[in-house]
Parts: sequence; C-alpha cells; structure tokens
Amino acid sequence: MKPLKITSSQIARICNVSQGTVDRALNNRPDIKAETKHKILEVAKQYGYREQINTPNDEIAGQIGIVVFNLNNEYFSELITEIEYAIREIKFGAVVMMTHYDKQYEIECIRNLYNMGVKGIILCSVNNGAEFENYLKLFDIPIVAVGNRVKSLPYVGIDDFAAMKEMTEKVLKDKPENIVYFSPALNYADAYAQRLRYEGFLSAVGHTKYSVVTEIEDIKESYDEKTTIICSNDYYALKVYFKAKGVKVVGFDNIKHLEAYKIPIDSVGYPMAEIANAAVDIIRGNGRENVIVKHVMIEHKE
Repeated sequence: MKPLKITSSQIARICNVSQGTVDRALNNRPDIKAETKHKILEVAKQYGYREQINTPNDEIAGQIGIVVFNLNNEYFSELITEIEYAIREIKFGAVVMMTHYDKQYEIECIRNLYNMGVKGIILCSVNNGAEFENYLKLFDIPIVAVGNRVKSLPYVGIDDFAAMKEMTEKVLKDKPENIVYFSPALNYADAYAQRLRYEGFLSAVGHTKYSVVTEIEDIKESYDEKTTIICSNDYYALKVYFKAKGVKVVGFDNIKHLEAYKIPIDSVGYPMAEIANAAVDIIRGNGRENVIVKHVMIEHKE
C-alpha cells in the first residue's frame, strides 16, 4: 500500500485546531469536544490519513498483523507459528499484539497495526456487536476473524457447536450416570466460541443428569464412578484431571501436552496449519470468505 501524504499537522490546519487536539481525536483520548473529534475523524477518513511508523526490516514484502488474547493457551502460540510458516515463503513478516481480553486495548491494537502499514489483520477478537463492526469498516485492509466470529468479517475456524455436540454424543455412548460441564469461560459474556461449545453440549446431553461448574474450587476431589467431566478446553481439563482423581475427563483443542505426557484426556483436534493458511489466503485475496475446518475426535491413553 502506498504511503499516504496527508499528515496530522495538515489535518490540524484543515480543521483549524492544534496538532495536540488532532492527536487526542486520532488516539481516542479525553479532553476533546465530541463535535471537534467527529470533524477531525471525518477529515482523516476523507483524506485517507494513516500514521506512518517505521518498521525495522525493509527487505520483507509486507507485514500481517495478528491479534490474540495472550500466549497462555497453546492454541494462540500454535496459530502464530503456523501463520509465520504460511507467510515466510511469500516474504511477509508478522506483527503480533496481545489484548489480554481487554476490549478497549483490542481496538487500539487494530489501529496501531493499521498505522504500521500491515497488509491485513488476523483477529482473535474479544469484541463483537454492531458498534465494533462499524469501527472495523473504517479500515481499508482485509481483516479475518479466527476462533471467535465477528459477523461482518470473513471467518476461519472450526464449528465449535458441532464439535462439542459430537464430543458429548461420544461421551454419552459410555452411558454415564452424571455429567459435569466445566467452563470458567462462561463467566465472561464475550467468550463467543466457548458459548457455542456450551450450546453444542446442551443440544446433545438430552435427559442425562448434568451440572454446570464455572469455578475450579467447585470441582470435587471425588465423584461417583459413572461421572464424566466435559471441559470446554484442555487447560481446564488438565486442572480437573489433577484435582478430581479417578474420574473420566474430556477436553477440547488437543494441546500437545496431552500426547507428550500420556495424559488420558480425550479431546477435539483440528489442523491449525490449514486454519492459518486459509486466513492468510483471505488476506491476500486468494481465499474464500468463510472457511470451516473439520474437527476430529482424539483419544489419548496412558
């Protein structure tokens, strides 16, 4: 993308305000009148303002931004690794930002990546809704949602509802007398993929006795023999496995620790490389608008 010539000082002259006022408007800072902020943003949009930030490597063909929650979950570190593999051969680089589940900071991350001149953004979003979608429309670069869907964006990932439904149906074949669904993420209104997994569980559980637990403190150290605990991701499953001795535990995401340490937690797996490649293809204008990758049921034995 060609550098844009208009500067913040030129916007200040056009709007007849100080450069500091322009800076407050462009960076969503306080102490600025609403009408002044609106005028500045409209002028910036009209003239295609884009802050220029120098990047350290002039040899790469371009950069792709990646926005994730954090690196605590292996899902995100594996996604970033596979994206890097996917863009290496086309001489692209990656700029990674972590939101730590902070909605406002996610908005700032997207703007900062845009200002850096990235060619597109792969977004694991904690935001959603019409206001956020209108915000994303301000950017003239492709943005792809991975993991959590954003209605107006292309999406790449699995069908979380269908995957958890299938896992629950698999558990039911062993005829458990009681099922516990464990998901601390249900405490957060914006954990969209996690809520889809919960809905998939509910659609399959039927008349089997079940309870829902959202705090690890409420997981018992022992349960009846015919109890199965279904966890909405593998990190939750690991916590439960080491606390509730002897109970059957299943998870979701198929993290590498399960196989590496021979931990008998069944899980849901999916090809992360395929997800990464599909997202990069959409950024480059070569892919479909939405790509649903097929999940698989994984059994881990001691």
